[in-house]
Amino acid sequence: MGTIGGILICLLEVVRVVRFYNYARLPLWEGKLILASNHPSWLDVVILPMLYFPWWFRELLERIREFGTWPLKVIKGESASSIFTKDFKEIPVSTADKHNFRYFWWVLEGWNIFINRREDGVRERGSALRQAVEILENNGRIIIFPGGGRDFKAGKKGDGIYDIKTRQLILRRPKPGIGWTVKQTGATIVPIRLEGADKALPNKANGRLPPFLRFERYIIRIWHPTIIRIGQPLRFPVGIKEEVVLEKYIQAQIELYQEGRTKGNEIRVMGEVGLSV
Repeated sequence: MGTIGGILICLLEVVRVVRFYNYARLPLWEGKLILASNHPSWLDVVILPMLYFPWWFRELLERIREFGTWPLKVIKGESASSIFTKDFKEIPVSTADKHNFRYFWWVLEGWNIFINRREDGVRERGSALRQAVEILENNGRIIIFPGGGRDFKAGKKGDGIYDIKTRQLILRRPKPGIGWTVKQTGATIVPIRLEGADKALPNKANGRLPPFLRFERYIIRIWHPTIIRIGQPLRFPVGIKEEVVLEKYIQAQIELYQEGRTKGNEIRVMGEVGLSV
């Protein structure tokens, strides 16, 4: 899945269906990274790990080599099951909603932490957070959606941060988890902004269609471009105050939002005190 996805992303970038901005800001060779993004669509969980598409090829080659020695291991009576079940080492581990992907979990197995966002899932969320910390402490990389869910739910939840002039949502207010994780590990945050993914894969079915045709919401509209903007890395020491982490992340997202608009225009923000400069 990952290698095919990496090839597909390369092809889609050539025809400008997927557009990267400031890819050079991504510290590809660094570990202990948190790629923190807004969350317009389910597609985000799959597309963001593809930022590391060269690493997918490395993982594929490693598995091919191991598969070549698989018969010999079987003859010797050694375990060979890890060839098919072990996690990816170099690929950023994404965070997917356990309920939303309950039918497709097998696609994401090995490079995702599944999170139970429901009210009765407090213990599971704590376990997922500890798993994320363990990955970072082992110099790994994780992908987090700090808003705690897809962006379109901001209106219902009342946690949106908006551009006052256009009334456009910038991001959902980040949950404390990302601040706590950085405080524990001193991880670097790479802020990422996705735009257009909710048009490529809508969050809701078309209500005008009869029920038996509403599966169309799961069809990816590749004619709608998806834009991926990468911000400057945010570096923090271990023990940093969680509030500082949240504030800097919010400001970084506002700046990424502004990068896609007219340069030099001040953006007034509703839902958070302050202005992007």
